[in-house]
Amino acid sequence: MAEQEYKLKDVTSLALQPGDKQEVEVEGLDAKVLLVNAGGTVQAIGPKCTHYGAPLKNACFSTKTGDIEDSPGLDALPVFKVTQRDGAAYLTGDAETIKAGRRKPTFKCSASAASADKVVVVGGGSGALGAVEGLRAKGFQGPITVISAEGYLPIDRPKLSKALIPDPAKVQLRDEAWFKSGSVDFVFDKVTAVDFADKSVATESGKKFEYTKLVLATGGTARTLPLQGFQVLDNIFTLRDAHDVKKIVEAIGAKGKKIVIVGSSFIGLEAAAATAGDNDVSVIGMEKAPLERVLGEQVGNVVKKMLESKGIKFYLSASVDKAEPSVSDPSKVGSVFLKDGTKLDADLVILGIGVAPATEYLRDNKIVQLEKDGSLKTDESFSVVGLKDVYAVGDIATYPYHGPGGDGKYTRIEHWNVAQNAGRAAASHIVNPSLKPAFFTPVFWSALGAQVRYAGNSQPGWDDVVIQGKPDEGKWAAFYTKGETVVAVASSGFDPVVMQSSELLRLNKMPAKSQLQQGFDVLFLHPLCRVPGPRLAAISNIWHAYHARNGQMFRLGKNLHRTYGPVVRVGPNEVWVNSKEGFRSIYAAGSGYEKSHFYMATSLAKPRLDWSLNLHFPDTLDLLSECDMKRYRSQRRVIGPVYHATSLRKHEAAVDRVLQQVVAQLKRLDGAEVDLKEWMHIIVVECLGAVVLSWSPGYLKVGSDCGSSAHGYQHWKRRSVLGHFPAAVIAESYSKTFGRLFSDLWGVRYSPVPGFRPFFPGVYQKVSRRVNASLRPEPPKDERKDLLSELIQLHKDKPDEFKENYLRRLAVTNFGAGHETMCSALTSILAMIGSHHSVQKQVTEEVRSTDSSSQFDVAIRLRYTQAAIREAQRLHPAIGMSLSRKVPAGGLSLHGRYIPPGATVGCNPVSLHRNPDIFGEHADVFDPSRWLDEERAKTMERCNLFWGGGARTCPGRHLAELIVYKTASMIFNEFDLKVTMPHEDDIRYYFMAMLTGVKVKFLPRQPAASGNGYWSD
Repeated sequence: MAEQEYKLKDVTSLALQPGDKQEVEVEGLDAKVLLVNAGGTVQAIGPKCTHYGAPLKNACFSTKTGDIEDSPGLDALPVFKVTQRDGAAYLTGDAETIKAGRRKPTFKCSASAASADKVVVVGGGSGALGAVEGLRAKGFQGPITVISAEGYLPIDRPKLSKALIPDPAKVQLRDEAWFKSGSVDFVFDKVTAVDFADKSVATESGKKFEYTKLVLATGGTARTLPLQGFQVLDNIFTLRDAHDVKKIVEAIGAKGKKIVIVGSSFIGLEAAAATAGDNDVSVIGMEKAPLERVLGEQVGNVVKKMLESKGIKFYLSASVDKAEPSVSDPSKVGSVFLKDGTKLDADLVILGIGVAPATEYLRDNKIVQLEKDGSLKTDESFSVVGLKDVYAVGDIATYPYHGPGGDGKYTRIEHWNVAQNAGRAAASHIVNPSLKPAFFTPVFWSALGAQVRYAGNSQPGWDDVVIQGKPDEGKWAAFYTKGETVVAVASSGFDPVVMQSSELLRLNKMPAKSQLQQGFDVLFLHPLCRVPGPRLAAISNIWHAYHARNGQMFRLGKNLHRTYGPVVRVGPNEVWVNSKEGFRSIYAAGSGYEKSHFYMATSLAKPRLDWSLNLHFPDTLDLLSECDMKRYRSQRRVIGPVYHATSLRKHEAAVDRVLQQVVAQLKRLDGAEVDLKEWMHIIVVECLGAVVLSWSPGYLKVGSDCGSSAHGYQHWKRRSVLGHFPAAVIAESYSKTFGRLFSDLWGVRYSPVPGFRPFFPGVYQKVSRRVNASLRPEPPKDERKDLLSELIQLHKDKPDEFKENYLRRLAVTNFGAGHETMCSALTSILAMIGSHHSVQKQVTEEVRSTDSSSQFDVAIRLRYTQAAIREAQRLHPAIGMSLSRKVPAGGLSLHGRYIPPGATVGCNPVSLHRNPDIFGEHADVFDPSRWLDEERAKTMERCNLFWGGGARTCPGRHLAELIVYKTASMIFNEFDLKVTMPHEDDIRYYFMAMLTGVKVKFLPRQPAASGNGYWSD
């Protein structure tokens, strides 16, 4: 059927994150598809497992190709191209395939009987089918002959015990036409011998089949009891094939029978569950609990309780003594006696006591040596050890198990799923012997009234079990461990824990026992899924970015930890921590926590992408975004002396000259109400211009920052959104068009306000001219003693360490990093002190009663003023989002939560600075007195993030404090402040945080004779 385009119902966007899935309807067809993001490509695939048509949560397919990657499904999933246009999404495909939701594997073949390569498969079960379909899928073109003693084509054998379906046609996996299309001949006969030297197989009917490759897949023979009555009485059945099921169903007849089942493992319990509805069923087991050998006593008792609710009776820790004939018909069983004398009446008995490898046709063979249990020893490709061109799969194969806890020990596993996967592995080796076999996780499921699923292998032994969920409600997962290693997982009502665990076991990435005990939940394949937080935050970074876009970081910082506790999940892979222990773990020097990918959005240079898509940032002295700690430490060491507090004192006079002009300009306002943030920005930029370049941008003269502060804050709004999407940062660095589209999508595009006049062009121009001049062979004489002159000299003294690009970058960084941080600090300080009258009164009294209070050495000793400054910075820090870091190897365990390596973690200053365990009770209240106790102040200072954390504290801190402390002291010495604070809901915090909307009146200080000015009210 020809392909055509179909619209997807109610789908307006294909913006799925990698790994995301969305089931949608196809308009015009009674069908659904599953939209997936497979490695960055959004496409549609069939929505159901091709085995039983169940949701894909219990299957394993490649989302890229649709190919089946693990049994039990046989068919692959179809893959369809999807496109988006005009606010809608469309799928391209043919209607028949879309509705079927499955794709047959490559199988058709016209093999010639004269072909040199001939494969003979002995056995007609799951292993045989896996080998046959695997051979054709891998391109084998020779004839294939399957010899089966069962008398029917391969069936879904687990349905025999789970549902007692006697008709093999109803559980047939492929029909006769299918096998004929692939040139596969089925011979219903019994193999009696194999001549490995002659490479031929003999059958009971006297036929002989030659091979070049032989696959033995004869499965198991059901065990019987060598006890009195069990060998001679009728109505005692094993349950292995469709013939057995037919006899059992006929014996049950009109129901109402007394059925005794010997064996409390899976076959016996499945038979019990399948017959319990209208019969009286009893189960005899030697274990203390059903399935104890595999699932353990605790879980076994959960299963027992589940089956008892269906009326099934258990006789455990029991041994069978004999079977007695029926009184009414002595040829049939009438009762089973236990060794303790208990008599169980029985109309029929079902034996579910395991199987033995069906290798009787090899017992007298002199070339091959069977294992003690009758199995064949193979390698990882299921090639029989000691034999050439012979493979053994399924119940008869003992192979080296390399899964967790296996250590390559030889193991025989009686799982239908294992047999099929082993058949495919053997087929791969036949077609390409050089191909290294891939490990697959053993998986099986059992119908015990409710589905019980199992993955892994506990045969090598386990010493503990970790149970999650609510076993009493039938919703549980059990993790079987050996030491810290999980070797197997079982579950019921907890889908898809087992299937996801099977993949983790295959990849050897299963969490450790201790992690599971701390709450690791593999249901979502994410170690953070037990970390509390907003539900949407766990799904996508969109939640976090949305709140950042709306400036809600102040509100989130105040409320998230109050709602969810000290550890909160704020993104699929990001956690905020609010505790002293968390702060120390993350920000301590040498802790190994490097900056997260969020800082890509703040980077000043375009990254380079290598062939494996790793990012490499150029060495340009980008102190905020630098993630290479070795490089960062080297940069800090070389610039450290220039930015030391003692060295910076020489620039205090330049700050004084600016502040004198500030006082004059503020007095000219004559008490008019102005925007506090704008004026603090004017002061900061003027001070930086004087200190760094001996230059003025002219803002103070015109009484305006010409929109530069508001413009810069909009830039931080955009960065705060962009930082949550590292791929978008990369894309934007290579495409300005993408950047514009991203801005439009998120509503973060901004334009300069009328009258906008930035100061940065002047900074770049001044820096460039002076640096260029200084690097001439005969530089002109320059008498300026500003910070740039020191940096130029540093370059001349240490050109290899402080390179020219470092010089140019750092000269500008003084403005780029400093103007907003200092503006934020001064705005917070003046707003908080000015809006609390009693605090402002004490500050002004202290400042005005101290000579030269605006001199730095004096200002830092103003005890109460410094306390008020710290308190203001605590409640309104310059950073509104987490100072995020990447968790190093080994992970992080805090407050009963485990955060794995590679996750993003950090403390939000707004939250941390309000933690009562660190800052005392009423930590939300502005109270400078909390800083007056020196010992307590030291403790609080250790957890203060205003200037950054740990080894990444701001390198310009001393310059900032010089300007901030002097400015604050000068203003409170000369003015009384009347502050109008905005409503808290109107405060907009991004990564860079500023108290916006604060209005202030600078009221000139009144002469002493008239009282205390503003305070005389």
